[in-house]
Amino acid sequence: MSARRDCTLSSGRGPEAAGERVSILVPQHHPLLQLKRALDWERLGQVMVKHWRAAGKNVDGGRGVGWPVSLYVPLLVLMAVKALNSRQMEEYLAENGVARVFMDLQAQERAAVRDHSNIARAQAALGAAGWQAVNELLMTEAVRCGFGKPGVLSADTTVQEPQIGYPHEAGILRGIAQRVVRSLRKLQPRGGQAAATAKEKAKEVLKGVKHYHLFAKTKAEKDAVLQELVHQTQALSDASQQVIQAVKETTAQAVQSAVGKLTQMVAVTQVLLPQIVQWLATGVVASGKLLHAGITTARAIVKNKVGKKVEFGLKWLLNRIEGGYVFGTVVGAHADEKQMPLVALRQYRAVFGPKATPRMLVYDRGGSAAKTVQKLHQEGVPKVGIEPVGQAAWSIAAADQQKVKSQRAKTEGSIGTLKSPKYAFNHGRQRTDQSLVATGQWALVCLNLNKLLRDLVGKAQKAQVPAA
Repeated sequence: MSARRDCTLSSGRGPEAAGERVSILVPQHHPLLQLKRALDWERLGQVMVKHWRAAGKNVDGGRGVGWPVSLYVPLLVLMAVKALNSRQMEEYLAENGVARVFMDLQAQERAAVRDHSNIARAQAALGAAGWQAVNELLMTEAVRCGFGKPGVLSADTTVQEPQIGYPHEAGILRGIAQRVVRSLRKLQPRGGQAAATAKEKAKEVLKGVKHYHLFAKTKAEKDAVLQELVHQTQALSDASQQVIQAVKETTAQAVQSAVGKLTQMVAVTQVLLPQIVQWLATGVVASGKLLHAGITTARAIVKNKVGKKVEFGLKWLLNRIEGGYVFGTVVGAHADEKQMPLVALRQYRAVFGPKATPRMLVYDRGGSAAKTVQKLHQEGVPKVGIEPVGQAAWSIAAADQQKVKSQRAKTEGSIGTLKSPKYAFNHGRQRTDQSLVATGQWALVCLNLNKLLRDLVGKAQKAQVPAA
């Protein structure tokens, strides 16, 4: 196997074709340059290097092509500021002069810096934990600059919805079969007859799903076809286990990746098929029903919104400090809403320190419980701004109630902004749990970087206004 080559030529090589050299002046007060001066690049680099190292990237000068830390750190920050995908970032960096100044690439003559696949690898290598650590660093930077005010913490839950179709049983079984087929393409040279048998079983499932959609018209016909699909998928699972046994000793990276996917599909099948059998027998959807073959943590979450009773995806607890900066993590799909204010406090202390305590914690009426309010007071929170249920009394003074309502509205606004098309928090095309959570954390980084950029520009503009 040939060694992987670096896609980017050295900066010393000039353009391959004749062209015109352009010289432009980028003023020092340009918003991106203001952001560049404000960020702590050393700490950002340390955070990213830690997670790149954990992902196996060559950040320590080992054999082979080294991982260009000094290039990727500002590149990913700029990519998050602009909320671009990897292909858009490749084009933006090749054509934008300010971006070159931001990354200290003024002297490089070649337009290409990194192609989209390398940019995507650098982004993915950070993972959910890496982007969460970057976001926590941005939170502390915003507080240090005086823009974020951690004295007030407002929290709420929301749902991150991936771009998946309605989760009917036949569609989920098709997803399993498609993933098995893709894995078998890598395993067939080594899997022999076992791989060929599994591939035929997968084709039977795909053919059955097509029949389910096109030709089964009545409920009885659909149930009969679905029952047959259950048996075919079980046979596919058994054949997949035989393939895993046949190739488990192979050490090739591509084979191990395919074996891991097959193993995952076997595990999904063992959970999903009994759920489908229960539904066929009783008409009752099983608790914790799987909705997607790849995103196994996605669940149906009842929100009772106007025109949208149920949302399909991951449940997040999002926290907003005064000033508009947000952070959060995924919580259980059916986590007790009354416990969420306490979870929000733990997440707050994970960012700002184990002894940090906001002077006011705000949550909606879903978190209203006497024990929750009592525990928050015991943790040192002076003002618990949880909206009471029904005619129950507030635990704070009337003057503070208006602030609670204001913070609640601003938190809803931040969630709405996060779910806008710009940040790709919702309706992304991720197909694994890990990539979906990582995209959510990346969206938080995008939002906070843009908030920091606006605050820096606003502060600079105020400083230029002469005193009256």
